[in-house]
Amino acid sequence: MILLAKDLRSMSGSELDTLFRGSPAGPIPVGRTRGTAILFAGSWFGRLLSVMIRVLFWKGKIFRPQSGDLKNRVGPLGWRLIRAAVSEGDSWFADGPAVILDYSQTSFLARKIRDEIRLVSPGLYLGVVYWGKRRIARFTLESDDQGEGRLAGFTKAVGVVTLATLLIGGAYVAIRLADDRPVTYALDEDHFKYGSTGGERGFGKQLGFGIPYWMWVALPELFPEYLPDGQTGVGYRAFGMIYEPDRDPRLELPIGMSMRRVQGIDRVYFNCAVCHTGTVRAAPGEPAEIVLGMPANTFDLGALAGFLGRAATDWRFRSDRMLPKIEELARLQQELTLSGDRYQPQPLDALDRAIFRYVGIALMREQLLTLTSRLAFMDMTTWGPGRVDTFNPPKALLGFPMEKAPERELVGNADLPSVWNQRWKQGMQLHWDGNNTSVDERNLSAAFGTGATPTTLDKDKVLRVAAWLWDKAQPPDFPEPFIDRELAARGKPVYQQYCWSCHGNREPPYRTEGDGGLVGTVTPIAEIGTDRARLDSYTRLLAVAQNSLYAGFPADEAHCRDRPGDLERCYPARFSHFRKTYGYANLPLDGLWLRAPYLHNGSVPTLYDLLEPAENRPEVFHIGYDVYDYQDVGFVSFGPDAERQGWRYDTRERGNGNGGHDYGTLLAPDLKEALIEYLKTF
Repeated sequence: MILLAKDLRSMSGSELDTLFRGSPAGPIPVGRTRGTAILFAGSWFGRLLSVMIRVLFWKGKIFRPQSGDLKNRVGPLGWRLIRAAVSEGDSWFADGPAVILDYSQTSFLARKIRDEIRLVSPGLYLGVVYWGKRRIARFTLESDDQGEGRLAGFTKAVGVVTLATLLIGGAYVAIRLADDRPVTYALDEDHFKYGSTGGERGFGKQLGFGIPYWMWVALPELFPEYLPDGQTGVGYRAFGMIYEPDRDPRLELPIGMSMRRVQGIDRVYFNCAVCHTGTVRAAPGEPAEIVLGMPANTFDLGALAGFLGRAATDWRFRSDRMLPKIEELARLQQELTLSGDRYQPQPLDALDRAIFRYVGIALMREQLLTLTSRLAFMDMTTWGPGRVDTFNPPKALLGFPMEKAPERELVGNADLPSVWNQRWKQGMQLHWDGNNTSVDERNLSAAFGTGATPTTLDKDKVLRVAAWLWDKAQPPDFPEPFIDRELAARGKPVYQQYCWSCHGNREPPYRTEGDGGLVGTVTPIAEIGTDRARLDSYTRLLAVAQNSLYAGFPADEAHCRDRPGDLERCYPARFSHFRKTYGYANLPLDGLWLRAPYLHNGSVPTLYDLLEPAENRPEVFHIGYDVYDYQDVGFVSFGPDAERQGWRYDTRERGNGNGGHDYGTLLAPDLKEALIEYLKTF
């Protein structure tokens, strides 16, 4: 019975094996042969795969008896590549001889391949393929006179079209995957507010973690029931995020969110300003003054994280619900007249809609669920506006088994700090517990919260922020009409006697060598007596782990050992300054009036209260309300407006204690009044 190649493609694997064993080696083929790969023998899928391989990858072999070898015809155009030695020898698969095609001495890439062929019908060979000693595939070879040559032109044309399509598609994919363009800003202040640190690229530059812009703006519209106030049309304002007056919160970003086009998709993520920009108002109903560098006194990060987590667990976080809302917002964008000098993401095109529908939305949901599950050991509802548990999230993200952590470590809630005048704080013990003395490391470790890791860091953009914070970022002055200059002058010697030794000079430099001051050093917890939860949350093991961050940086360590100022080649560098301490740092008091509430955990609402003995300090008050109390020096914390717009702070809760720091509490009332007036001038 005469067999054709199509007959062999219809046989099962066992039938092909029987046929091979019962066939002779036959003569070594001569000239051009047409080849067909046989995978998943006997299945329709295998037959379809054979056609695809034939069109795109492998078309057969050309035997050259004069040189005792062959070349394969590969690719859509049948390029002559990959040589093999041809001889007759013993079959590995069946008893007796076979024609052996040996690549071991002729091809580096294919050196582990050995083919055996036997003649199963006139002009038709069945072959088996070995990789090393393992049989991995079968194929057929037939001479060009078997009657299928009329298809050669067709398959070549299909191959050419397919190759062109693959090249064009491959070029598009390569360009898209390489797409990495942050939105840029001319002014340093705008760059601080909206500039990227690199976090939109995602951890390890994989497909996310930056949140696609259109998902970001759609979430509060799709899940208003999870917003603190339940209102649509105001973006993320309910979480205390700050929108400038000329920005539409439905479609534009709040301060502290940056945007970057990554892999063809506009993505957003946090930047430094989200935790270090706040607002202050002189009276209810008056416009808020936005202050860069101050603690984000209205921003409730814990509430935002809770919103994102609840949205991710909702069954409506899916493409058939998300995409209609995105399209609705895209139509709104086209209808509105937004500022033409600001970057506006384009509506999703057909390809982006397909990516969102089949991959993007599900991937974003998985990432949010993964992140929130890793942080589930924390109760973020205990943070409140202007506060965060600084170092427990890094423990979880660095792989610490938080289910085994001692109870004393699990609450580290603390106020967000100000970030002015960093030039003058270099070498001081930074963070509330003074666990680092390097401004660069402090900035880079904080930048982890913005997604800026060693693999995503946008070095130039981060250095631009650092340069602005170094000496350009300054706190605004306390409003002059509310300062009694004569009284403040009487308060200066009181400050010098009772406060200067720990907090230093009113203006930079805050200390000078040999002045005996303790500013920038740590006061032991037994002496200062404030709540120790934040101190206990930071551990020696975490310091060790943090000092391994940026391992491998800089690349030329020998060059950089004596050149720390060479930012081009020596920044960033492996961390080395983290230490476990046993107290809280004595900080300079620049911009003190905007750093309320006071103490490391924000447990004392005003300076007036701070100068009272602990038992007289407010036990319960409200934070997150930005109207200012210019007399007692702090934000308004009592009354109907503060209760309605603020967050209830209970000093009896764990980590919220308001005791300690009893310096000045025994002063006479007139001296306290003078001291407070002088502190307004910082």
